[in-house]
Amino acid sequence: MYDVILITYGEMTLKKSNYKEFLNKVNQNIINKCRVFPKIEFKHSSYRFYIELNGEDWEPIVKILNTVVGLHSYSLCKRVHPNFDEIAKAGIEMLQEETWAKTFKVESHRGDKTFPATSIEISQEVAKRVLPNLIGLKVDVHKPDIVLSIDLRTEGTYVFVKELPGLGGYPSGIAGTGLLMISGGIDSPVAGFLALRKGINVYALHFASPPYTSDMALQKVIDLTQSMARYAVSGRMKLLVVPFTKIQEAIHNSADIEYMITIMRRQMYKIAHQICLDKNIDVIINGESIGQVASQTLESMRVINEVTNLPIIRPLATYDKDEIIQLSKKIETYDISIRPYEDCCTIFVPEHPVIRPKLARVKEEEDKCHLEGLVSEAVANAKEIELSCFKNYSVFTKNDETKFEI
Repeated sequence: MYDVILITYGEMTLKKSNYKEFLNKVNQNIINKCRVFPKIEFKHSSYRFYIELNGEDWEPIVKILNTVVGLHSYSLCKRVHPNFDEIAKAGIEMLQEETWAKTFKVESHRGDKTFPATSIEISQEVAKRVLPNLIGLKVDVHKPDIVLSIDLRTEGTYVFVKELPGLGGYPSGIAGTGLLMISGGIDSPVAGFLALRKGINVYALHFASPPYTSDMALQKVIDLTQSMARYAVSGRMKLLVVPFTKIQEAIHNSADIEYMITIMRRQMYKIAHQICLDKNIDVIINGESIGQVASQTLESMRVINEVTNLPIIRPLATYDKDEIIQLSKKIETYDISIRPYEDCCTIFVPEHPVIRPKLARVKEEEDKCHLEGLVSEAVANAKEIELSCFKNYSVFTKNDETKFEI
């Protein structure tokens, strides 16, 4: 029944002088991700993008579109000649398939101003022709079960009843690069997704502490990064794994136990800061939510942030945990995040960490640990994995030998 997927853009349409740049970027992202379907063709105008199906199944294409940020919606359409008889015929066929609906209305958008009727007149005329052919279906212009939409453009006339929501946001890679501090938990992948949704090209950073953290914990982070990569440019994302064991052991052996988490987080930010400078990355991103744990009180954030002057983006700062969980389920990272393998943030955790640290005391405890050389060593020994959502990556070989060592 459907021969075209009509795509409308998200909040990027609010842009003015650089709208064309946004438009070209999101269009190219759609094309790159949909190249795997050999029959389809692509067309676009200033405010619409069209995928000509040419007999291709629409469902797997929509699954791909569900990973493209910058889209407002996509509609499954029938393209018809711009006359009332053809428009009504297509509308009748579509509405007859939606047997669940009891009420409907017609909405028209007349982008082609040469069509000899206003939008309201088009809707009225089509409804008049459709209604006698639909037994049991009534008109309700206020709260209809279903809407028959007609989009009249200079490039064609499109009829549809199925309009699916897109992810919105800005096209991937349009807003610079951010370094995401990713653990194996629920929050950081969601923060990464929200950053991707705003057009930030995300580079992931993970701190591993073998033997305290296992290969399965690292595999979990790899799988989370691969899952996020579905929303990135060309479905690819880089993961940088930093060895963090010596730093954690030095802190555990020398600092006041109450200050361990604060000092540990400061070293993570020092490392992230240096990596951003080395790789020309614009901002640091993390999954912190205000007050969720001891290191995420405002006092703790202020003391921890003191080690860097780079911008730090916390997309989840005001989110409740339930909201974060729902988002993680929507982007399909939740089931990976709850695998029972601990990351470095869950080891050497004091029973009562300080929640309102004072900077002078933190520096005093930090100096006892002699961490400068260890931080430089960790940065130097970081290892990079280039991940693709199209290809699985394992830290194990067939005989269970680790092939990615920290």
